[in-house]
Amino acid sequence: MTGSNKLTLHLQNARDILRSPEVPYRKRTINRDAEDFIVEEAENIPRKEAINIVVYLLSSETERKDDIGIALHRNFCYRKEQSQRKFKRVLQYGWRTLAIALCLLVVLFSLTEIAIRLWSENRIAMFIRESFIILGWVALWRPMELLLYDWYPIKRNIDLFRRLEESNVQVIVGES
Repeated sequence: MTGSNKLTLHLQNARDILRSPEVPYRKRTINRDAEDFIVEEAENIPRKEAINIVVYLLSSETERKDDIGIALHRNFCYRKEQSQRKFKRVLQYGWRTLAIALCLLVVLFSLTEIAIRLWSENRIAMFIRESFIILGWVALWRPMELLLYDWYPIKRNIDLFRRLEESNVQVIVGES
């Protein structure tokens, strides 16, 4: 195990990482602070490398030792699935808004043609044409932003959560 792909946690007891068994949200099995720490540290590990998590328990809590690895894998599986659903929603919303924007563009071009035929090439027709061009660009802005840029951070999170889900978790009790 190289140091560059190793994530180390030093805990007093298993409760520092595991949520209480009575918590009704069973898919989120580790504490938010622990999850945030793990995600932040994992982001620094090169994408091509596997992630190894080593958890040192300073007390002799052997009864929940095996729960830690299962909880980490289950939690990051859930987070990966959440991100996959978000990714799908972003793309669906992007394509839907693009279709609406293109329909609006067709209407705007038609109205521009009508305005030019009615008022030929005077200032009113030029104003309407230029206003509709600007409105068309504004209508296309958000769909293009969604489809070109907004999906990438979500996809990166999916890959990170997949790597964390597949990580090798080693729990060592009584050492540091």
